[in-house]
Amino acid sequence: MAREDLSLLEDALRVGARELTARRQDDTEEAWEHVLTALTAAAAEAVPGASYVGLTLRAGPGGNGHEQDLLSCAPSHEAIAALDLAQSELREGPCVDALSAGELTVLRVDDFAAEARWPRFVPLARQAGVASLLSYALAPPGQAPGAMNFYATEAAAFTDPVARTVAAAFATQASIALYGRSRVRNLHVALASRDVIGRAKGILMERFDFREDEAFSLLVRSSQDTNMKVVDVAHWLSDEVDRRAENRSRGTAADHGEDRG
Repeated sequence: MAREDLSLLEDALRVGARELTARRQDDTEEAWEHVLTALTAAAAEAVPGASYVGLTLRAGPGGNGHEQDLLSCAPSHEAIAALDLAQSELREGPCVDALSAGELTVLRVDDFAAEARWPRFVPLARQAGVASLLSYALAPPGQAPGAMNFYATEAAAFTDPVARTVAAAFATQASIALYGRSRVRNLHVALASRDVIGRAKGILMERFDFREDEAFSLLVRSSQDTNMKVVDVAHWLSDEVDRRAENRSRGTAADHGEDRG
C-alpha cells in the first residue's frame, strides 16, 4: 500500500479513536449518538468515492408479520434515511441482504443501472442519485446486526482496494461504537431494575417485618408462581402500593371536604 493510501487509513483510525476516547467519560445515549454521527460524517469525507455514509440497524420486531424493521441511524444525508425506510417497507435491497447474514459481510454494488437483484428498490436508489454502494454488515456481541453503508453518486466508486480498506476501518470503528452504546443501554436497564427491586424489597420488609433475603425470596417465588420476571413483579408491587396510597389520599381529602361542609 502506498504512503498516501496508508495516510488515509491512519486518518480513519485516528478519527474513530478520538471520538471514542472523548466519550469515555460521557456514557449517555446522546453521547454515543454523537459518536456515530461524527463517524459517518468523517467517513463521507475520508473514504475515496463516497458521497454519503450511514448506518442501518435492526430495530426490533416489525409489523405485518415481518421479523424486524430497519432503522436509519446517523445518516450523513437525509436521502439515506429515505432509502433505508424504503428497504424496510419493501423488504428488499442491499442493506436487507447484508443484514440477513448476521455476521461481518461485505456487499458491493458497482452500478445500480445494471443491477437486477432488487427490482423495486433499484429505481428508488437511481432516483436519489445513488449509482454504487458498499455495505459492511456489523454484528457486535449482544447487539442486533447493523450495517455501515457507503453510497456514491458515481458508478464503480468502490472498485479501488484503497477505498474498501479505508471504509472497512470506519466500519470497525462503528462496530466498536455500537457495542459501547449497547453496553450503556444494558447498564441503564440494569440500574433501573435494581432500583425497582430494591424498593419492592423495602415494601415487603416494612410490611411483613422480613429480612432482606426473605423479601427477595418472596419476590422470586412470586415470579415463579406467576411466570413473570422478578423485575415485573417488583414493578407491580410498587405500582400497587402507589395506587393504594393515592386512593387513601383522595379519600382523606373527600372526608375533610365533608367535614368543612
